[in-house]
Amino acid sequence: MHFANDSDTDKNWPEAEALMLLRAPLLRLPQIAKDFEHAFHHVAQHSSAEFLSTPVTALPSGRECGKFLAMDLGGSNLRVAVVELDGATETKVHVVVQGNWEVPARLKRGAAEELFAWVAERIADILSDCVSLLNAADREILFERGVELGVCFSFPMEQSSHTSALLMPMGKGFTFRTTNNLTALLEAGYSQLPSLPPLRIVSITNDSVATLLSAAYFHPTLAAAGIIAGTGTNSACLCPPCKLSASKQPSSPSHKSILINTEWSINGTLPPLAKFRTPWDLALDVANEKPGFQPLEEMLGGRYLGEIVRLVLCTLFSDLCEVPEWLTTPYALSTKLCSEIEGATSDEAARELLAPDLDFWLLPRARTFRAVAEAVSTRAAGLLAAATVGVLAVNDELRRERIVVGCTGTVLERYYGFRERCQRFLDTLVGEGKVRLVEVRDGGIVGAAVLAAMVKNGIT
Repeated sequence: MHFANDSDTDKNWPEAEALMLLRAPLLRLPQIAKDFEHAFHHVAQHSSAEFLSTPVTALPSGRECGKFLAMDLGGSNLRVAVVELDGATETKVHVVVQGNWEVPARLKRGAAEELFAWVAERIADILSDCVSLLNAADREILFERGVELGVCFSFPMEQSSHTSALLMPMGKGFTFRTTNNLTALLEAGYSQLPSLPPLRIVSITNDSVATLLSAAYFHPTLAAAGIIAGTGTNSACLCPPCKLSASKQPSSPSHKSILINTEWSINGTLPPLAKFRTPWDLALDVANEKPGFQPLEEMLGGRYLGEIVRLVLCTLFSDLCEVPEWLTTPYALSTKLCSEIEGATSDEAARELLAPDLDFWLLPRARTFRAVAEAVSTRAAGLLAAATVGVLAVNDELRRERIVVGCTGTVLERYYGFRERCQRFLDTLVGEGKVRLVEVRDGGIVGAAVLAAMVKNGIT
């Protein structure tokens, strides 16, 4: 047990008042959606860090084919896979072999070269497994032709071509700030490894763009956006060039549209949120490694939902002499546990999940935990829906009768009831059935492979 300390949020808050503050945005979602639309209009014209143009000017046809190595580097994990695309079949995608690794904390705090040397080693792990399964003739062909790689990267970057990407300042716990060339970093790391086939980077894209491409591969006439709510949050959309500043215009005036990586978590989206940030949101932001950098992500990203719940609970229990030590330790409360508490069949079942601290977690306190977790996650689902409507509105997509929005990320996929709540908020905002969330599992990996096939066939 640990003695509770005073802090700026440690006044004697009634539970009802705390829940009212957390639920306040849900009463204003239509206006918040309009405010997001206005904010997106502004950053599309004036921000160099948001609504980033990509080299992609078309969505896939759904008929793309090929076999590619694909990697997806996110805020928490790295995935590498061999992906076979066959648009002529019903299943369309077959993941032949894959690996999934948690990104070590030391690499998030180190130099970019160290991170990408580790990434190259994990690519080598997958390739070595593949090579070991080949006969001598096929192995010789592979080493002669090389391996084509599609890259998905879950952080902001500036792109001038499909294989050129300069890294911009990163969130999600990554602290290196210098501008780095992603292709050069990967190639340098890979070149240090022996006995591997040549590696050719065919395409690089952002995770949100990959999600949209993956959704469009399966829903080629309906997909209009891709959204992510995992460790962090982001979205992508197909944008008319007239909505963008001159510096973001596609290279050819013949292009009718351009895929945009919105980077909507960055501070350009603060205006719609400012009046709804609670003392706990502000406390989290001040303690973050980059205060003020990602206000939307701090309100709905999986890295932060558990921490907001912890901060609220610390406030509500501040008049107690002793609380569990983890409750006073930053980021000790996981978003995963919050999901499990919400999904418990009863308050008593939720309480059992809090062992071994059951002496503290009496049933009323467990009930409070559950109510706070539900308020925090429901607020996140509402804000995600409002931001999604804002993106669709700014690109005139809401004129269409039916829209598919591809979605992925651990919060959308695994948090108890989150995607269903987000869908209900979308139905309330734009009408039932107009915008349908479609889960895109393996969206980063599949989208990276789809874009590699598009680039190889010259249709982007």
